[in-house]
Amino acid sequence: MSANCETVTVGTHRLAFEPPDTGLVRFVGDVADADVERILDAFTEFATASGRAYLLIDVADVGRVTPEARRVAAMRQLPPAYAGLVVFGGTFQQQLVAKLATTAGWFLRGRALGKPMPVCVRDERAARAWLAEQRRAY
Repeated sequence: MSANCETVTVGTHRLAFEPPDTGLVRFVGDVADADVERILDAFTEFATASGRAYLLIDVADVGRVTPEARRVAAMRQLPPAYAGLVVFGGTFQQQLVAKLATTAGWFLRGRALGKPMPVCVRDERAARAWLAEQRRAY
């Protein structure tokens, strides 16, 4: 995380914006639909200001994700500046839930917009490697 990043707290969750183009969400505890809405509102503002932005999601400390939160994650319209998403950390089950929600959103919106399919990787190092590869490809 860069020294000049801005951090936003949403309940027990943290969202860090790392210039020029990275939003890093660290879920801590249970996730409700209002949490997802607020995080995506903040990300949309950052992505719009940046012109292009990626979302990295750490699920290592996530608790229960409500069905409503999963629905918001799948159905919420992302800004045109959204460039891709990678989920990392957590157990196989945590990653599976995150992958299902993010992939549903991709099939509903992202694929038609030409956005890359969300991916799940083991840890933050692999997530940042994925991000670097996306930047090179762009």
